[in-house]
Amino acid sequence: MANRIREAIEVLARKGWTQGAFTDDTGRHCLQGALYEAHGCRPRQHGKLTHTSTDPDLAADLRLVNETIASEYPERVGAVGVSRFNDHPDTTIVDVVRVLEKSAVRRDESL
Repeated sequence: MANRIREAIEVLARKGWTQGAFTDDTGRHCLQGALYEAHGCRPRQHGKLTHTSTDPDLAADLRLVNETIASEYPERVGAVGVSRFNDHPDTTIVDVVRVLEKSAVRRDESL
């Protein structure tokens, strides 16, 4: 089984990172958008998905990333988890990649 969290890091490296949208007009993705794409859900422009996923692996990765955010950036945790962290004014691409890298290591340990 591939580590899709690592693939999300690659999505951000290739396409870029954004805040305030799942994907923006230039194709950059937020943290959640990168995870969705890594799992095969292709975001369209203006934040809409081409399809949704009920994939349990995606749900598990989102939970794991939320847990990492809660432990690393507790002041940026909220009801919408990944999105709140991604869109927080203090969050940078460095923070996003750090969370994804730590989550990817945790995922590797569980594979």
